[in-house]
Order: sequence, then C-alpha cells, then structure tokens
Amino acid sequence: MKDPFSLIVVHGDGARVLRVNLPRWIAYATLGLIATVATGTIGLSGGYVFLLRESGRRAALRQRADDQRLLDSLETRIAEVRSEITAWRTLHDKMWRAFGLVASPEESRSAAGPGPLETGAPTPGEPLAQGELDLLATSVADEGPRLRELEHTVGRMGKLMSALPLSWPVNGRVDSEYGLRRSPWNRARREYHDGIDIGSLPGTPIKSPAAGTVVAASAHGGYGKNVMLDHGYGVKSRYAHLKKIDVKMGQRVEKGEVLGLVGNTGRSTGPHLHYEVLVQDKPVNPRDFLPQH
Repeated sequence: MKDPFSLIVVHGDGARVLRVNLPRWIAYATLGLIATVATGTIGLSGGYVFLLRESGRRAALRQRADDQRLLDSLETRIAEVRSEITAWRTLHDKMWRAFGLVASPEESRSAAGPGPLETGAPTPGEPLAQGELDLLATSVADEGPRLRELEHTVGRMGKLMSALPLSWPVNGRVDSEYGLRRSPWNRARREYHDGIDIGSLPGTPIKSPAAGTVVAASAHGGYGKNVMLDHGYGVKSRYAHLKKIDVKMGQRVEKGEVLGLVGNTGRSTGPHLHYEVLVQDKPVNPRDFLPQH
C-alpha cells in the first residue's frame, strides 16, 4: 500500500500546526472533482458569451429586416408620389392649352424633354436620400410657381366667366334667330337681326343673366322700352320691347335680379323679348353664351 498524502495546516500566527494524512484515492478524487468543476465553469462561461453574441447578432438581423421593410414601404410611396406629380404636370399642361395661353418657362422645359421624374429612378446603389428624394424635392419646387401662376389665371378666368351672360333672361321658344332673316314686315325683303326673339307672355319677369351696371334704360326708338347692361370685360347685353322697366341708369344689378317685364313696345309684331349680346360694342350670337333648353 502506497503512503498517504500529508496535508499540513498552519495557524495564521504560526503557533499551531495541524497535520492531516489523506489516502491517495481521496486526494485524487478531490483533484478530479476540482478539475471537472473548473472545466464545466469554463464551458458554461463560453456558452454564455456565445449566447450573448448570437442574441446581439439576431437583434441586428431583426433590425436590419425591419429597416428593409421600412425602405421597401418608403420606395413604394415615393413611386406613388412620382406618379402623382407626373399626373399634375399633365393636367397643368392641358389646362394651359385649354386657356390658349402662352406656355410658361416650366412648360417650355417640359416640352423640350423629360423632367427629373420622367428620367427614371436613380442608378442602382445610389443612396435614396441623394436620389429619389432629391428628384422629388426638385420636381415639387418646379411645380410651385406653375401652380401659383395657374391659380392666378384661373382666378382671372373665373371673374370673366361670372361676368358673362350665360343664362336665359326668360324661358320661352326662340321665334327668330340671330343673323339674316326675312323681314317680319316685308317677307320679300331680308334683313340682319342683331339678336334673338324669345316668345313669352306679356308681364313675364326678365332676369339679368349676369351681374352688371345699367348703362341704358330708354323708352324711345324701334326697341321701345329697353335696358342695356354692361357686364365688364367689353361684354354688354340688351333687352328690348319691354312692357315695364324696373331698373334705372347707373344701377348695379346682380345675377337673377328683375330688369323689367316682357312687352310689345316699339317696332314689334307681338309680345316677346328681343335679346342681344354685344362684345366690344359689336353684336354676336347670344346662343353662343346660352345653354340649350
């Protein structure tokens, strides 16, 4: 039998010394247990570090996936905005042409070639903030002056449209059209008719088709009792053969306000309203301003 191991324990001040004899198998078992515990501790520590690293890596991957989804959504929205701005430009061009106005500088550039939005998306790999977003910002900035100019033009056109006599002063059948016609007093002779004759019962109210100022309210001549309105922008309208005049010179009337009553005064063959529209003091066909009825 082999000699046991001796374990000497010395007290801190050296006053006492204790000697313990341990069998070899106990010493070897104790050392093996210590080595096993140390190995397990090291393994657990390494596994813990590995788990921490993998956890961080997975979090980064999840964040990257979320960022990619956000980028995909942003790129989809940017494509939609590009399409909307292109549609705006097309609509603006159509409106300018409808107004018959000279093309603005922005339109001239558009006619010369495609703008930033029509040249396509930025080259692959180009940063989004330096590519699509810059193109969108430039396009919106270009559209701003066009919108303001178009708004100003539409405002002017709106005022002009509100000044035009675009409604019927009375309801009734048109008995005589504008232009050349056979004279009601001599059928063998042709004469030029400066307006239209709208048949209506005597006393029917005549309503102003647009706002205007009374520049004539007369009861003399072939027109009989008649009223003339100045609607502005060189447009005037005349109402003749009235039974009664309900306005006076210089009066401002609004659309729908009663000017007088249908009658048969002056050179007339029966109760009706003789209605004229003048542009720059020259008679034009009133039907060009009136809706069909």
